[in-house]
Amino acid sequence: MLGFAGASEWFSDPISGIEYAKKEQKPVMFYFHSEHCPYCLQMETFVFTDEKVSKYMDKFVIISLNVDTQVGRLWSKRFNVFGTPTFVFYDPKKDTVMSIAFGSRSKEDFIKLLFMACERSHIKKC
Repeated sequence: MLGFAGASEWFSDPISGIEYAKKEQKPVMFYFHSEHCPYCLQMETFVFTDEKVSKYMDKFVIISLNVDTQVGRLWSKRFNVFGTPTFVFYDPKKDTVMSIAFGSRSKEDFIKLLFMACERSHIKKC
């Protein structure tokens, strides 16, 4: 497990993350990033670390995948990810994608994105 201080559960293994999300009855947010992505760094430095954002992220299991790795490439193809950062909101209970968002966001816009994904999930913990 990996992640940011105060944030939800973070996984680098999609299968483990999905199983954990099912057990905890939480939706999943796949975070696709790359090492040389300045917009990913902006999200990680200024958005994910924000206290209000963290409170909303706590409602999700986060699966963080570097698109430059074999696992990251495989899962990015599955969800048709074309760039970074990309956020795929996934309902593990129904095995469906709820929404996909590409690009860096402000704290406020990211909270709205998380809120909308939570609303779509129909999972009690949201």
